[in-house]
Amino acid sequence: MATSAQYVTLAVDDDLLAVPVESVQEILQMSRIARLPNAPAAMLGMIDVRGQGYPVVDLRVRLGLAPAPESHATRIILLNAGSSGLDTGVGLMAERVYEVAELDEARLEPPPTAIGVGPTLCLAGVGRRQGRLVMVLDLARLLSGTSVAVPASGSQQAA
Repeated sequence: MATSAQYVTLAVDDDLLAVPVESVQEILQMSRIARLPNAPAAMLGMIDVRGQGYPVVDLRVRLGLAPAPESHATRIILLNAGSSGLDTGVGLMAERVYEVAELDEARLEPPPTAIGVGPTLCLAGVGRRQGRLVMVLDLARLLSGTSVAVPASGSQQAA
């Protein structure tokens, strides 16, 4: 019997990406992002969500693409604390969020190993949905080294 899992599908450039639905706390429209001094290029800054601060990472930049202007479809996917191996929740800015989709876990292909470096290290697997490849993100690897951990006291600490 095939087991399937639910994923939130999203777009960066023309690529279809996915994150496990259990890792998603909520999906937000764009809001004001407070910049952080001397932050890495992918770290956009912090947003306030009901009195709680969350760091926001530009998924395009984290995947090695040039930044793109925001549009009406740009969203911030707020990830649960712990889902990415961090002590605090984190937001991922994506160009578009599509839907919650089921992918057959048994049919997920492992990420390509021929390249061995770069964005493929951020993949948990490759699936297919409606004739398109879906890159399933490994959130722990994607966010490692982005210095997004911000302790409750508000002082900055590297992840």
